[in-house]
Amino acid sequence: MKYYREMLLKVYISIYKIYSIIEFRKGESMRRDKNGFTLVELLAVITLLGILSAVAVSSVTQYAESARKQDFEILEKNMKTAINNYFIDHSANIPAIGSSATVTARTLVDEGYLTSMTDPDRNASQCDLNRSKVVITRSGAQADFNMKLNYKICVVCSKRCSKGC
Repeated sequence: MKYYREMLLKVYISIYKIYSIIEFRKGESMRRDKNGFTLVELLAVITLLGILSAVAVSSVTQYAESARKQDFEILEKNMKTAINNYFIDHSANIPAIGSSATVTARTLVDEGYLTSMTDPDRNASQCDLNRSKVVITRSGAQADFNMKLNYKICVVCSKRCSKGC
């Protein structure tokens, strides 16, 4: 943002210098007594408004993209919470030590652990529930009550996909 402000200030100063040179060359004899704006003044204002709007649009799109990225991360966290709840209810499905299990998002939605997976890039559509999945691997000793489950979450949407999918 600081870069845009400096650039805007430089453009404004150069437009003002051009305007000053033109006014100096016109001299006082050519000056009008009528109220109004000259063509140079109007062009300077239009140029400044164009630059300001370009800066505003670029910053708004940047914030919108970061919001979509955060929505996608929230989808991944919701999926991890849903899979934890799933394994609390279905403890028989917990994989054996050293093995893995895969649960699709369709299963989590059908059984009520996950309500929906709205695509962050397209608000009206859903992420692909059949391709979105969680792969769980179990590590730790056989008698370990605090078993360690490692999650590899794969969320597939229209324009985004989790890392490692």
